[in-house]
Amino acid sequence: MTFERVVNKRGAKNQRWLVLGMSLALGGCSFASDALFPSFSSDTSESAAAVAAPPPPTESSAGTLFSSTPVPAPVASTSYRGTTAVGQRVEQFRGEFEQLKANASTHGQQFNTARSQTVANANAFNAAVGAIRARLQIGTTPGNPELLALWQEAQSQLTASDGDLSIMNQLSSLVASDAGAAGYLLDNVRSAFTLSGAVDEDHRQLRMLEDELGQTNIVIDRLLQGLNNDISRQQQFITNERNGLVDLAAGINVGGMYVAGGSTAAHARQIAPASTPASFTDRKPLVVIRFDKADVAYEPALYQALSRALERRPDAVFDLVAVSPSGGNTNAARRNAENVMRSMTNMGLPSEQVIMASMNNPSATTAEVHIYVR
Repeated sequence: MTFERVVNKRGAKNQRWLVLGMSLALGGCSFASDALFPSFSSDTSESAAAVAAPPPPTESSAGTLFSSTPVPAPVASTSYRGTTAVGQRVEQFRGEFEQLKANASTHGQQFNTARSQTVANANAFNAAVGAIRARLQIGTTPGNPELLALWQEAQSQLTASDGDLSIMNQLSSLVASDAGAAGYLLDNVRSAFTLSGAVDEDHRQLRMLEDELGQTNIVIDRLLQGLNNDISRQQQFITNERNGLVDLAAGINVGGMYVAGGSTAAHARQIAPASTPASFTDRKPLVVIRFDKADVAYEPALYQALSRALERRPDAVFDLVAVSPSGGNTNAARRNAENVMRSMTNMGLPSEQVIMASMNNPSATTAEVHIYVR
């Protein structure tokens, strides 16, 4: 009994030390875990969540790199566009291009209006002439006043057609100016690719402008070609019908169909070849126009030369020759000759006094236009 009591006392004492040791051990573990992995209270958790979560974007931070709001597409961004030297050129080119598009659209609408008016005047003229010829075909009284009234109406319509031709000539000059401006702007856009100090957005904008300018160039070239074709047809129409009105006037005077030999001969002279190209080399030209640059101011000198020639011979006939160098662009020479032809008619020279031709000249270094007096 004594031994058991002693053992129990020692066991109880050891248990007290064991409990104390475990308490210290647990306290040490709690301290270590607090130091390495702190456990947050509810207040601390809310604070940590506030730190971890990014603040909502404000007006000043919206659109930044980490903003949750959608970032605009690069084309709408103003971070770089227009701030570099090339970007500023891009904005300048864009403004010039928009103006060019507006001009081309306006001139296209004017062309459609002019063409519609030309067709209306031509139809009215043909209706009056057809009525006169139908009466003359079956015969009528000499000097029939009804036919004279129709003849005057036809002459008025032909004068209106001549006015349509002037409008188309002026419009052709404007469209040719558009074509020159488009080519010049396209060259500038392409040259801007070689400038230093550009960013990727600048080159992207330049490529867009280059594509749009290419498409606009096609539209302008087609418009100019259509105008030139209509002008050539209108010139031929007016020349032929003016001679036809002379024959109709003679038929009205006699009361039947009448063909004037002189008028027919004059018309044959108009459509017959003026000379062979070789014959021009033996003649001294009245005027030589060299198209060695984009804008040649030839009209003042041309007007003076034509005025002096017509003072000496009011019925003088002029040969307008498109001269191209060997291996040169014959189409360019022809277009230059057509422009000179329009200038001459705008100066008041009747188109029947001008006969166009073309030739190659090995000694020529650029496209030229020669004018000879018969």
